[in-house]
Amino acid sequence: MFFQTLILSAILETGFVSGGIFNYSSENKAWVDVGALYTTLEAKAEYQCFYLGGNMDCYFTPTSIVNYMPFQMTYGVQAGLNFKHFQIGYEHSCFHPMTPYATIFGNEIKPKYEGAYNKVFLRWKINR
Repeated sequence: MFFQTLILSAILETGFVSGGIFNYSSENKAWVDVGALYTTLEAKAEYQCFYLGGNMDCYFTPTSIVNYMPFQMTYGVQAGLNFKHFQIGYEHSCFHPMTPYATIFGNEIKPKYEGAYNKVFLRWKINR
Protein backbone atom coordinates (compact mmCIF):
# COMPACT_ATOMS: atom_id res chain seq x y z
CA MET A 1 0.00 0.00 0.00
CA PHE A 2 2.84 2.41 0.86
CA PHE A 3 4.57 2.02 -2.53
CA GLN A 4 1.30 2.51 -4.41
CA THR A 5 1.13 6.11 -3.16
CA LEU A 6 4.85 6.99 -3.11
CA ILE A 7 5.65 9.29 -6.04
CA LEU A 8 9.25 9.57 -7.24
CA SER A 9 10.42 12.10 -9.82
CA ALA A 10 13.75 13.13 -11.32
CA ILE A 11 14.90 15.96 -13.57
CA LEU A 12 18.07 16.40 -15.64
CA GLU A 13 18.60 19.88 -17.07
CA THR A 14 21.45 21.56 -18.93
CA GLY A 15 21.85 25.07 -20.29
CA PHE A 16 23.68 28.40 -20.30
CA VAL A 17 23.80 31.11 -17.60
CA SER A 18 25.05 34.66 -18.14
CA GLY A 19 25.58 37.57 -15.79
CA GLY A 20 26.63 37.91 -12.17
CA ILE A 21 29.38 35.69 -10.78
CA PHE A 22 29.36 33.42 -13.82
CA ASN A 23 31.17 35.96 -16.01
CA TYR A 24 34.64 34.58 -15.58
CA SER A 25 36.90 31.63 -16.11
CA SER A 26 40.62 31.89 -15.48
CA GLU A 27 41.27 28.77 -17.59
CA ASN A 28 39.35 29.83 -20.69
CA LYS A 29 39.73 33.47 -21.69
CA ALA A 30 37.21 33.10 -24.54
CA TRP A 31 34.35 32.62 -22.02
CA VAL A 32 35.26 35.56 -19.76
CA ASP A 33 32.33 38.04 -19.70
CA VAL A 34 30.16 35.52 -21.59
CA GLY A 35 28.80 33.21 -18.89
CA ALA A 36 28.91 29.53 -18.03
CA LEU A 37 27.29 26.23 -18.88
CA TYR A 38 25.47 24.26 -16.19
CA THR A 39 23.84 20.93 -15.45
CA THR A 40 21.19 20.26 -12.81
CA LEU A 41 20.21 16.91 -11.34
CA GLU A 42 17.09 16.98 -9.16
CA ALA A 43 15.09 14.26 -7.39
CA LYS A 44 11.91 14.36 -5.31
CA ALA A 45 9.81 11.87 -3.35
CA GLU A 46 6.21 12.54 -2.30
CA TYR A 47 3.95 10.54 0.01
CA GLN A 48 0.46 11.87 0.70
CA CYS A 49 1.12 15.50 1.74
CA PHE A 50 4.84 15.02 2.59
CA TYR A 51 7.69 15.74 0.19
CA LEU A 52 11.47 15.41 0.33
CA GLY A 53 13.86 16.40 -2.44
CA GLY A 54 17.31 17.54 -3.39
CA ASN A 55 19.31 18.98 -6.27
CA MET A 56 22.87 19.52 -7.47
CA ASP A 57 23.91 22.24 -9.92
CA CYS A 58 27.35 22.14 -11.57
CA TYR A 59 28.69 25.27 -13.33
CA PHE A 60 31.51 24.91 -15.85
CA THR A 61 33.20 26.39 -18.92
CA PRO A 62 34.65 24.50 -21.88
CA THR A 63 38.42 24.40 -22.31
CA SER A 64 38.06 22.56 -25.65
CA ILE A 65 35.32 20.80 -27.58
CA VAL A 66 35.64 17.69 -25.37
CA ASN A 67 37.09 19.08 -22.09
CA TYR A 68 35.27 21.19 -19.50
CA MET A 69 36.37 23.00 -16.33
CA PRO A 70 33.87 22.96 -13.43
CA PHE A 71 34.21 25.86 -10.99
CA GLN A 72 31.18 25.71 -8.67
CA MET A 73 28.72 23.21 -7.21
CA THR A 74 25.43 24.21 -5.60
CA TYR A 75 23.52 21.70 -3.45
CA GLY A 76 19.95 21.92 -2.22
CA VAL A 77 17.64 19.97 0.09
CA GLN A 78 13.89 20.55 0.38
CA ALA A 79 11.29 19.06 2.74
CA GLY A 80 7.77 19.97 3.71
CA LEU A 81 4.03 19.48 3.55
CA ASN A 82 1.72 20.18 0.59
CA PHE A 83 -1.93 21.00 1.13
CA LYS A 84 -4.53 22.11 -1.41
CA HIS A 85 -3.75 25.85 -1.24
CA PHE A 86 -0.83 25.98 1.22
CA GLN A 87 2.68 24.63 1.47
CA ILE A 88 4.85 24.56 4.58
CA GLY A 89 8.49 23.90 3.83
CA TYR A 90 12.17 24.00 4.61
CA GLU A 91 14.98 24.55 2.11
CA HIS A 92 18.74 24.47 2.55
CA SER A 93 21.04 25.57 -0.24
CA CYS A 94 24.83 25.83 -0.23
CA PHE A 95 27.42 26.62 -2.88
CA HIS A 96 31.06 25.61 -2.94
CA PRO A 97 33.91 26.47 -5.29
CA MET A 98 35.73 23.65 -7.01
CA THR A 99 38.85 23.48 -9.13
CA PRO A 100 40.18 20.26 -10.64
CA TYR A 101 43.78 19.61 -9.64
CA ALA A 102 43.59 22.24 -6.85
CA THR A 103 46.06 20.26 -4.74
CA ILE A 104 48.86 20.87 -7.25
CA PHE A 105 51.20 23.63 -6.01
CA GLY A 106 50.57 26.95 -7.71
CA ASN A 107 46.85 26.38 -8.27
CA GLU A 108 44.33 28.12 -6.09
CA ILE A 109 40.57 27.74 -5.79
CA LYS A 110 38.60 30.48 -7.55
CA PRO A 111 36.08 31.69 -6.58
CA LYS A 112 37.34 31.87 -3.01
CA TYR A 113 33.88 32.26 -1.49
CA GLU A 114 31.25 29.79 -0.43
CA GLY A 115 28.04 30.12 1.47
CA ALA A 116 24.62 28.77 2.34
CA TYR A 117 21.13 29.73 3.38
CA ASN A 118 18.24 28.08 5.18
CA LYS A 119 14.66 29.00 4.37
CA VAL A 120 11.52 28.13 6.36
CA PHE A 121 8.35 29.21 4.59
CA LEU A 122 4.57 29.19 4.32
CA ARG A 123 3.43 29.45 0.67
CA TRP A 124 -0.10 30.21 -0.51
CA LYS A 125 -0.95 28.59 -3.88
CA ILE A 126 -3.87 29.11 -6.24
CA ASN A 127 -4.73 25.92 -8.12
CA ARG A 128 -7.09 25.84 -11.07
